[in-house]
Amino acid sequence: MSKYYEEKLPEGYGEALTVDAGDVERSKAIRTAAVITAAVLFNLWFFLYALPRIKEIAGGFSVIKCLLALLAYPLYVVLHELTHGAVYKLLTGRKLTFGFKPPAAYCGVPDIYVYRLTSLISLLAPFTVFGIVFIVSFLAIHEPFSRALIAVLFLLHLTGCSGDLYGAGLLFFRFRDPATLRRDTGPVQTYYTRD
Repeated sequence: MSKYYEEKLPEGYGEALTVDAGDVERSKAIRTAAVITAAVLFNLWFFLYALPRIKEIAGGFSVIKCLLALLAYPLYVVLHELTHGAVYKLLTGRKLTFGFKPPAAYCGVPDIYVYRLTSLISLLAPFTVFGIVFIVSFLAIHEPFSRALIAVLFLLHLTGCSGDLYGAGLLFFRFRDPATLRRDTGPVQTYYTRD
């Protein structure tokens, strides 16, 4: 037995929950919660920070900066999934799968069952790493229009982490036993608990 994963589902375990990114109702609920959260944060940022500086922000408008931000987002999505993969690879050394199944890109490690802690680290790694990157960038760059673009990318980051945060929430609140196992094929995560 590895402390990070199991090759096969141990005896005494049963399926407790399956979360499929293709499940329209669940995906819609997760996306709706993410959009509402992003909208609230955007409005707070806009009214408390951007609106008082609107002339400065508008004065720094640049088509090139907008295009760079548009190109940065798909790159961020790839890096987000590679971050999940880096954690899985570091902790398990196993083969990874990457792909896109609307509405989400994914990284999985489908041939094993990972323990709760391994799952939490992988789920929260992109949220933490890129949260820090965007916050440090926002604080380090003082040009108002560039800061506004970074703030928008940060909000897209938070929205993009909604599925990861949902999975982490399940592990924090529903599956608290450290022996909980999770099979992550990428688009489908199945949680297993001891009977």
